[in-house]
Amino acid sequence: MSSVDRSAGAKLRILIVEDEYLVADYITMILEDLGYEVVGPLPTIPEVMEAIASEKLDAVLLDANLGGASSAPIAAELATRRLPFVVVTGYGDLGLASTLQSAPRVNKPFTPTDLGPILAKALAPCE
Repeated sequence: MSSVDRSAGAKLRILIVEDEYLVADYITMILEDLGYEVVGPLPTIPEVMEAIASEKLDAVLLDANLGGASSAPIAAELATRRLPFVVVTGYGDLGLASTLQSAPRVNKPFTPTDLGPILAKALAPCE
C-alpha cells in the first residue's frame, strides 16, 4: 500500500533496513541513483517498527538478519499493513522464516541491475 501522494511528482519513499553500515550505504547510493527517496537506514527491529508506524513509506528493503535476530516480525507487520518489501539476504532460503521466504528477494552480493528490477516489480501494484 502506497501512502505517498505522487500527484506533485513526489519520489517513492523506500525504507532501508540494514545493520551493516557499508551495505546500507551501498543500497542508499543505488536507490538514490534510481530516483527513490531513502528513509533510514535503520539497523534494529524497534527502530524499524517505529518508522513503519510513523513514516509515509512506499516499500521496504529488509535485511533478513539484523544483529543475529530474524527480521520476520518486521515482515509480518509489513504484510499486515500491505506494504511491499524486498528481502535482502546472503542466506538464500536457509533458515529464513516463511514470511521472508515468500517475499521477493535479492541475494547479497548484488549489483544495481539486480536490485532495480526486483524493487520495481514489488512496487508495481502501487504505481
